[in-house]
Amino acid sequence: MRIGPELLQDLLDRVEGSLAAAIGTPDGLLVEGVRKRPLDLEAAVAEHAALWRQARAAYARSLGAEEVGELLVGGTGVVGYLRSMRTRDPEPLFLLLLLTPEANLGQARLAARRLLDRAGGVVAWPT
Repeated sequence: MRIGPELLQDLLDRVEGSLAAAIGTPDGLLVEGVRKRPLDLEAAVAEHAALWRQARAAYARSLGAEEVGELLVGGTGVVGYLRSMRTRDPEPLFLLLLLTPEANLGQARLAARRLLDRAGGVVAWPT
């Protein structure tokens, strides 16, 4: 199943305090995205992809963990929540939610997990 703009918009509608939702690649490319207000979603995906790659390398090297399933980055005025997704490709994609600092993180995590469950856990993207 492909997670398109309709499902991402539904995710934004379900999470109070959400600003944007996107699907990104480990290389930092925006695959799909929706936003509630003007912001540079391409840059946000690229920056979070870099952080995710660094976290994955650090966890593998230091802790022997094969994967970083979730990453949370708190900034002034915005919080980034990243959740990895399995694909048919060897490299996983990620779901990125940008939130206000007042947003309910538990609600965001639950809604993101439910979205990925609805997608069957494995997301296919046309090449």
